[in-house]
Amino acid sequence: MGVPPLYSETNEIFSKDLSETDVGVRLSFPMKALKVFQFLEGENKMEFEAADGIGKRWIFGLSKRKARHPKPVLSSGWLAYVRAKGLQIKDRFVLYGDLDNLSTKKRFRVRAQRKVRRPIKLFGKEIHVEEVWVDVEELEGLKREVSRSIL
Repeated sequence: MGVPPLYSETNEIFSKDLSETDVGVRLSFPMKALKVFQFLEGENKMEFEAADGIGKRWIFGLSKRKARHPKPVLSSGWLAYVRAKGLQIKDRFVLYGDLDNLSTKKRFRVRAQRKVRRPIKLFGKEIHVEEVWVDVEELEGLKREVSRSIL
């Protein structure tokens, strides 16, 4: 048995392309994703911890309305994550979850991605441009490499 992949589509809880409200105020997400969170009886707020692709741990506050349509949102901790990752409108946020083997506690992972255009070259000539999702941490690494090579 090997190490499970950091991100597995089978463990994806939800993904969302970010809106202006998502990057400036709070992140709303699908009600179907609520089933993986365990709220205490009668409570409409909770916190959970999630690790990103570089191992940094983030604590997010999750709340839902008490009405029939709960409308879950991430509020506390969310804007700090947005700023740290430099997230923008149309970037993508993905939440993954799986059961910890040692307990019944859920472990969560988060991923921030940006769509970039990558040229495809044949014999040095650009023949096509494709758009692909890239983790923002990878983009930061590329920026650092470029700035070092300029010095």
